[in-house]
Amino acid sequence: MNRRAIFVAVIIAVMSIAGVGGAADTPTGASYFEGVWSGTWDMGKSGQDVTITIGEKNAKGYHKINYEYGFVNSPEGGKIPPGSFVFWGKEQDGVFSGYWKSQGQGGAKRTVTLKKFKEDEVKAQFDLEGTISGGQRPYYNAILKRR
Repeated sequence: MNRRAIFVAVIIAVMSIAGVGGAADTPTGASYFEGVWSGTWDMGKSGQDVTITIGEKNAKGYHKINYEYGFVNSPEGGKIPPGSFVFWGKEQDGVFSGYWKSQGQGGAKRTVTLKKFKEDEVKAQFDLEGTISGGQRPYYNAILKRR
């Protein structure tokens, strides 16, 4: 009888240790969107490569976003060189979004929205508010894949 009780106690102890270890590997409250996402904005005749890196949530509930983009042909002619910048976003009701105000074009608002599509893929939309130039659309779409 004692051997059986000891055996059961050992099994329970091992299972509880394994459960604690598993919980430590996956942080509570981590967003599905955290990580690196990349793809190409559909801009009609051309596209623009984009990589969006979403960091962990801060105390105020916002995520730091590093947005990197590649060369693209300007609607007015010429090329826009690659670059990167940082802005902040938030997840709400299973949708992640963030925005910034552009330095040019009178500080027009630009918004990026991500929605879970498939495992390790999101549907992304880039919205342009304010005045847009000839050849631009008010939004661009992409399927971004997790790296």
